[in-house]
Amino acid sequence: MNEAVSTIKKQERCWQDRQGGTLQQEAYRRPGTRIMMEAQFDRVAAMLKLEPGMRVLDLGCGAGLFLGWLRTHAKISCHGLDLSLNSLKSAQVGAADLKLILGDAESLPYKAHSFKRISCNGAAHHLLDLGSAVHEMYRVLAPGGIAVMYEPNANVLTNLVRALFLNTDKYESPADLAHKDAFTPGSVRTILQDTGFTDIRIGFYDFLAYPLSGMYIDLPLSRSRTANETTDPARKRLIRVASCRRCVQAAVGEKFIVSYWAICPG
Repeated sequence: MNEAVSTIKKQERCWQDRQGGTLQQEAYRRPGTRIMMEAQFDRVAAMLKLEPGMRVLDLGCGAGLFLGWLRTHAKISCHGLDLSLNSLKSAQVGAADLKLILGDAESLPYKAHSFKRISCNGAAHHLLDLGSAVHEMYRVLAPGGIAVMYEPNANVLTNLVRALFLNTDKYESPADLAHKDAFTPGSVRTILQDTGFTDIRIGFYDFLAYPLSGMYIDLPLSRSRTANETTDPARKRLIRVASCRRCVQAAVGEKFIVSYWAICPG
C-alpha cells in the first residue's frame, strides 16, 4: 500500500468513527428514510436467498442497521466486519448475538469458504482497492455462495437533486472524495471479470428514492412515513423513464455475485 492510499484509509477510519455511524443512525431514526432503507434491506435479503442456519457476512456493516434487521427476519448466523470501532460498538448494542470484527475488507480475517452469503450494502464505493476486496469476497465464499452489493450510481437527474439539496461534501467520506469518479458499473464489471466471475447481467431498480427521501439530510419526506409511502408509486413510475438501480449478476461454477448500483437505497 502506498503512502497516499494509507493516509486516505486512516482518514476514512477517523471519519467513520467520528460521524459515519452517527449519520447512518440518525437517518434510520427518521420514519420516511427508515421505510426506504428497510425496503432496501428486504430487497437485498431476497437476493441473498437466505436459508436457516446460513453464515452471512455483512462487509462494511457500519452501525449494523442491516444486520440488526436481518437477525429479526431470518434464522441465520450474522457476522459483520467494519474498519470503524465506534460503528461496531453501536452495532453491538442490544445485539450481543451479532459476531462483529474490526478489520479491512481488502484483507479479510476469515478462512476460505467461511460464508454462504456476503452482503456489501453501500460500502463497496468506500473501498480504495475494490479489486482486492472482491478477490477476498470470492475467497471466503463457499461453493454455491452468493454476494450482494448495493451501491450508488449517479446520473443527470440525481446529480441535479444533489446540487439543489446537497451542495456540500460534508456527507461524503475521504474515500468517497478520493475515488468516487472511478467507481462505475463498468469498472466493477471489469473487476468481477478479472476475478473470475462470468455471466454478468445488468438491470435497474428504485429511481430517486435516495435523494427524495433524504438519507443524511432532514427533508420533509424523510420525516414522514406517510408522505414517503404516498410518493412511492410516483418514484416507481419514474423508473420506466430513467431507471438508475443497476443490477449485475456474475457467475462462475457454483459461485456467483449479484451486485446492485443505484443512486439510493430503496
